Amino acid sequence: MMIMFVAAVIALFIGTDYDDRKEAEERRRNEQQEPANISMHEQFQTLLDASADAMLIVGNARVTHANKSAFQLLGTEIIGKSVQLAFRHAGAIERLTDPDAQHDGRPIRLIGIGLRDQIWEMRISPLGEVEKLVHLSDKTGAQAAEKMRVDFVANASHELLTPLAAIKGFIETLTETEAGAEKRTRRRFLKIMEDEASRMQALIRDLMSLSRIEAEKYHLPAHRLHMGKIINETVEPLINGEDPRGHDIVLNIAAGLPTVMGDEGRLKQLVSNIVANAMKYGAPGTPIAVSLEPSKSGSMLALSVADQGEGIAPEHLPRLTERFYRVDSGRSRAVGGTGLGLSLVKHIVDGHRGHLEIKSEQGKGTHIRILLPIAAQG
Repeated sequence: MMIMFVAAVIALFIGTDYDDRKEAEERRRNEQQEPANISMHEQFQTLLDASADAMLIVGNARVTHANKSAFQLLGTEIIGKSVQLAFRHAGAIERLTDPDAQHDGRPIRLIGIGLRDQIWEMRISPLGEVEKLVHLSDKTGAQAAEKMRVDFVANASHELLTPLAAIKGFIETLTETEAGAEKRTRRRFLKIMEDEASRMQALIRDLMSLSRIEAEKYHLPAHRLHMGKIINETVEPLINGEDPRGHDIVLNIAAGLPTVMGDEGRLKQLVSNIVANAMKYGAPGTPIAVSLEPSKSGSMLALSVADQGEGIAPEHLPRLTERFYRVDSGRSRAVGGTGLGLSLVKHIVDGHRGHLEIKSEQGKGTHIRILLPIAAQG
């Protein structure tokens, strides 16, 4: 019995030692199979391709991996190429080949990779001792938005300075004894000054409206409104006003229309702007058709304003809602336009989750159609 017990204990120790040696050997085998660099992991390429931005791995100044976005930007033959041939951009090459460069992921601005005017932000992060992760994100859109902001400030300043200069000039003229003493001259100059001051007032009012609308554009209006009532209340003063073009307005509002969710003040401003444009640019004595009816799908209301004027050339149509964009600057200023009317309309429509369409044919006129969602029942 004792001999059997000792044999069992010895067998147990031998089996345990064998299992330990087997486990250690398997661990060594797994460690040898593990990739030395993260880029050698079998799922690494899948991870790179998941990014919409251009992503590359650079090792020893050569491109070793790249995702689909990087191939679209730099070409499909960049794998294995030196960074000089892959990037062809002095700034990128300098950063990627400098052995003393500190790569902490901070953005580096690059202009001219891809298209000549494209603006990119490059970030470089170390991956181990040899490899670097290069991340390229396109910032062209953000730059375009910044340019629009700068242009807007410049245009607004110009639009305000022009009437201000005229007012100042006439004030200086009226202070002269001869010009100021002549009643007819003085009356004419004062009328011009009044018109220029009114133009400045209208511009400032539109600028303030545009600023407020942009600040509120993500907030959906919460009031149920009858669009037909809003149109009637807005157009009636124009029909009965001093401008003879008001008598050319023809209303056609369908009966029994559902409500929309909206801001009453903004929607009145929208109607006023597009009808006023039709009055300004339509031919005198021709009808200005204002209609409201359900859309074809029945899910929206369609507001249409059509004039019979000179019309607008096709190349101008895409830019009509830009701030201060004018097809004919001289004529727009002559009829009192601020250059912000349709931009305001576009922002109001967007804020109401609607859709704006502008169609025009030279020699026949312009048709503006606005679709507004019908308020949900309940």
